[in-house]
Amino acid sequence: MLLIYLPQNSPRTQYVFDLIFSEEFGMVYRTTNSKEEFANFTEEKINYSEERIGETFFIKSSGLLWESGINQKQISVEERNSMKVIFSNESADLGFDIFSAVFFMLSRYEEYLSAERDKFGRFQAKQSLAYKNDFLQKPVVNIWIENLKSVFKNRFPGLQFKQESFNALITYDVDVAYKFKGRSFGRNLGSALKDIAGFNIKNFKVRIQTLLRGAKDPWDVYEEVQQLLSKNQLPSVFFFLLADKSEHDRNLDYKHPVMKQLIQQISSFTKTGIHPSFHTSTLPGKIKEEKERLESISGKMVTKSRQHYLKFQLPETYDFLISNGITEDYSMGFADEPGFRAGTCKPFYFYDLKNEKTTSLKIFPVTCMDATFIYYLEKSAEKSLMQILNLLKEVKKVNGIFIPIFHNEVIAEKSWNLVHQRTIQQIKSYLKTV
Repeated sequence: MLLIYLPQNSPRTQYVFDLIFSEEFGMVYRTTNSKEEFANFTEEKINYSEERIGETFFIKSSGLLWESGINQKQISVEERNSMKVIFSNESADLGFDIFSAVFFMLSRYEEYLSAERDKFGRFQAKQSLAYKNDFLQKPVVNIWIENLKSVFKNRFPGLQFKQESFNALITYDVDVAYKFKGRSFGRNLGSALKDIAGFNIKNFKVRIQTLLRGAKDPWDVYEEVQQLLSKNQLPSVFFFLLADKSEHDRNLDYKHPVMKQLIQQISSFTKTGIHPSFHTSTLPGKIKEEKERLESISGKMVTKSRQHYLKFQLPETYDFLISNGITEDYSMGFADEPGFRAGTCKPFYFYDLKNEKTTSLKIFPVTCMDATFIYYLEKSAEKSLMQILNLLKEVKKVNGIFIPIFHNEVIAEKSWNLVHQRTIQQIKSYLKTV
């Protein structure tokens, strides 16, 4: 039993204490607002307030967890014990308010403060505190919590901690299932004429071979991916875009037999989720419609989701997901930079700042995405692999869950197919050491 003194309880303190002490440490804790009860308690205890009480372990509060609503903040970043920290203070035992720091990162507080968005309406990595202060590629929340655990082990040798181990979940976005297969005659004819007009004879030949001679579609990587995942015994999730066609939603018609067959094939060996279309971040009815399409085709309940373009608004999009039966979201990552958008590589429940409550939606943070390296950073496959493996190493250090995003049309390309394979091989080698 750990006793925590704090002047008052709040939904925010409950959220952070549950996450750190119950979920991460696996221990029983209790809070008290009584200084007398705290003073008389003879087992392990900590003081979370604005002033020190005796010689007990003291984490000085910044006050953030007793506020309500969203207020402008000037957050400074400092270095302590080789860690980048926020909400630092000199008079406390830990040197910073870890509870406020964790809450600030996980709640995505800063995303509510900034009105600046990219052309697709997304909060960008370059706007974030982590990017500006060079810790986007460090899972700082997990590092802070590991540091707290180390301090506690020295200070409170009687406490027992839950054992955790590294894991990975390989995820795939099926934005466009096939390059040629399953498209309408008119669409293929128009594209073929463009190939001829643009002297793209190679593309024209492959199109004809696929459509008329039964050759394998260039983007049909599903069987090889299934074999690779099965061989390495790795869990995965495939997210299917089942939108009505628009400028930003260009998948095959969800009613086409080849699309239905693919979904049923994938659903037979692994988990599937919906990939809500571009405009669903502001249109809740579209999420429901697309989710029901996937459920109808797969014959299974759909509870997992990842927004197309990683496009969402807080808290509205997450509210839409919750109201439509989604319990797990895999959108928490930046499109323009790899790294840890919420500072963590472990799942956590979404805290709704506007309504001051912990929700039922569990967030599975994304570590990196193939499209980021190709379209935003314009890196070669070889250099991208180096960065992916470095991120994987960071996740391994804190026993987190590595969650990359791959696209079928990307890993169909030879160099990126090697990136995909090498990433999975390294994951497997790490799992063998667990």
